[in-house]
Amino acid sequence: MYASRFSKYFQKQLLVPSTSLKEEYARMVEKIVKNGKFDVLFPIFEWSLIPISENVDRISPYVKLPIASHKSILKCFDKLSTMKLAIECGVPIPKTYFVCDSAEMKKISEETTYPCVVKPRWSMVWQTDRAFHRRGGFVKSPGELVATYNSIHQYFPYPLIQEYVPGTNYSVATMYNRGKPRAFCCIKVQRAWPITGGNSCFRETVPLDSKMKTYSERLLKALDWHGIAEVEFRLDSRDNTPKLMEINPRFWGSLCVAVKAGVDLPYLLYRMSMDGDTKSTFSYKTGVKGRYLEQDFLYIISTFKDALSNSSFWSRKSLKLLASWLRFYEPGLFYDFLNVDDPLPFMFSSALLPLGLARFLRQQDYPWAPPGVSF
Repeated sequence: MYASRFSKYFQKQLLVPSTSLKEEYARMVEKIVKNGKFDVLFPIFEWSLIPISENVDRISPYVKLPIASHKSILKCFDKLSTMKLAIECGVPIPKTYFVCDSAEMKKISEETTYPCVVKPRWSMVWQTDRAFHRRGGFVKSPGELVATYNSIHQYFPYPLIQEYVPGTNYSVATMYNRGKPRAFCCIKVQRAWPITGGNSCFRETVPLDSKMKTYSERLLKALDWHGIAEVEFRLDSRDNTPKLMEINPRFWGSLCVAVKAGVDLPYLLYRMSMDGDTKSTFSYKTGVKGRYLEQDFLYIISTFKDALSNSSFWSRKSLKLLASWLRFYEPGLFYDFLNVDDPLPFMFSSALLPLGLARFLRQQDYPWAPPGVSF
């Protein structure tokens, strides 16, 4: 988002109220599209998508707005609703506990296997004039589970408790037109930061697994989806079953990998908005690798920060990982933001590396954020 300001294609910046003030933000967006000459509006993040979709009747008369219904979007943002939808559609999910009271919480803490994962139902919540954001993460004992659950519950009521699924994450990038598929691209996540669950920083296009495709179609059909979406699975290494992690109803971090592979979702979405429909794009290049250098640097630092103090740093597995990370060139590899014809966004992103490292060193318990990180 910030790097785009340095692009030569960047033309104008418009200031709006904070998205934590949802009504004021929506009112200003309405005013901007009413007075401006814009063809299409793409809400990029959840904190803009939620208030815009909530006020679509006020905004859509002045600009094309290719998004799903507010009801469907909320089902994606609420992980409880997403998991229930998956169960209804016959889509596998991790073993999940929906906790309603403290007695049930104590029972689960004694019965579940560790490590497990505590996930806020929403990545953002609005309280009065503030918006709060928090990630989930691992817990390794009953005491840690209860403490973490209660900490999250204070701002994000009734988080989910899920089994930890060993395996690899895959993103099914899609675009739909009123419930009908128009584009698919599958992206394998090789590395992510934070390691315990965060943004992909090294990813690669791979053939679309037939089960992931079927499960994605079931979910998005049930939602009568319109626009773009990322359906994220974790391929369980125990039984080779793809299990649903979440549905992102907005643009996502690995979008550029799909574009480089030949599935230009922003342009397809624009064409669909302007023309009413667009040609289907289901084939793409595989082996296209995208690297987000800033976060990949934090990934390798966090991976080795504990290993540096003991002999595990010199293990064959660790050295193989380091050698792979140090491979700065290989066929099919590109770097996020890097464009010789438009170099400033990449330079800006690279300049943030020291700041990212400083933040990491200050927050040893990352990815757990403070109880409320206000935007």
